[in-house]
Amino acid sequence: FGIGIFAPLGWMARDPTVLMFNFLKVTFPYALAGLLTGLLLIPLGKSDEVMWTFTIFISFLAWYTVHGLVSDRLDVSGASGEPSCCPGEHHNNHRTNEVDSDNDIEMHAQKSQMENILPREIDRKSMQNTTPNTKAERRRIRFSSKEYAIYAVTCYFGGILTAWIGIGVEKLTFVLLTYFHNVDVTAAGVSSICLTGFLSAVAFLFHSLCAPADDGPGPHFQCAIKSAADPTGNVFGNIPYEIVLAVLPGILIGSVVGPAINAGIGPRNMMVIFVCFLLFDIGYNLVDLLG
Repeated sequence: FGIGIFAPLGWMARDPTVLMFNFLKVTFPYALAGLLTGLLLIPLGKSDEVMWTFTIFISFLAWYTVHGLVSDRLDVSGASGEPSCCPGEHHNNHRTNEVDSDNDIEMHAQKSQMENILPREIDRKSMQNTTPNTKAERRRIRFSSKEYAIYAVTCYFGGILTAWIGIGVEKLTFVLLTYFHNVDVTAAGVSSICLTGFLSAVAFLFHSLCAPADDGPGPHFQCAIKSAADPTGNVFGNIPYEIVLAVLPGILIGSVVGPAINAGIGPRNMMVIFVCFLLFDIGYNLVDLLG
């Protein structure tokens, strides 16, 4: 909750475009629907199955990140990207230095040259109109119908996972943003974490207001539908307020210095550290599940 709110603010102080509001506008409603489904309709029953699924996914995420770094598939550039040249663009301005005195040959050469230039110019303009060339352009993502459906379904199930274990949707959207739209890892990470922050704020309210009577302070409202898995209609899991108050100052400080540390270390090295944390998480989960 704190990381998802404070960290994006720290990043936006350095780069206002790093938080992609058009991405949040599309994904948040579906992720919220999944969160409410997980909290109120299908509360977590068997946690081992969920943790196995999550562990398998973060194993895939570790492979995806390493593969992206090795193959340069991930955009880990530190500065705003510049427009890239289109293939053949430099050849369009080529002019021959030889002059032929024969007018017929000269006219024929000019005609052939124009025939070569026009298709290339059309291709160049078409490529510029359809392919985002800079980091800022890629951050202004637009969704095709297929991509919209993929994001919607993924965010819905990611919201359910976040309702159960507190995280999950941000890792799914990070993969989608970097794979489908080639968004740089900084904007993809910050925007995905912000999405989780908004979901965590909603979950915080439900856990604080609707916890069971014997699980922390009140008011213990009945928010969920009564079922065999949840006979009281409460949202299980009280808020450890003492821990929240203890870690908030550190989160606030980290959100301020984090962007500067990232700039000093470099996005590529930060992704290597991210992979190390994923591997540690995988090992910890396996020891817990198998032990």
